[in-house]
Amino acid sequence: MLTEFFRPEEITTKHVTETTFVLEKKLNERLSLFTEYVGDYPQSAGPTQSINSGGLYHLSPKEQIDFHVAFGLNHNSPSYIAGVGYSFRIDGLFGTRRTQQAGPQF
Repeated sequence: MLTEFFRPEEITTKHVTETTFVLEKKLNERLSLFTEYVGDYPQSAGPTQSINSGGLYHLSPKEQIDFHVAFGLNHNSPSYIAGVGYSFRIDGLFGTRRTQQAGPQF
């Protein structure tokens, strides 16, 4: 994935291009593991590059918890990062509702 960040208030990193490449393996209906390359390329500073790995567990169809550890690949990157997160999805927030379309049955 390619993402562009524009931060007008930052003096040295107003524009940052971020590239990511993710490999994910679903272990069962609730548990997945992933490994991801992340590269941040600021317009006026040196790049940071890291490898990020972790897992996620679906508590319900709309909630998940995840954990990850990352290791820097160059001198501009942090040596390591560890994190835990919780995510949830709210359907119909902006007045649109998802409709599930019937697909082919196998």
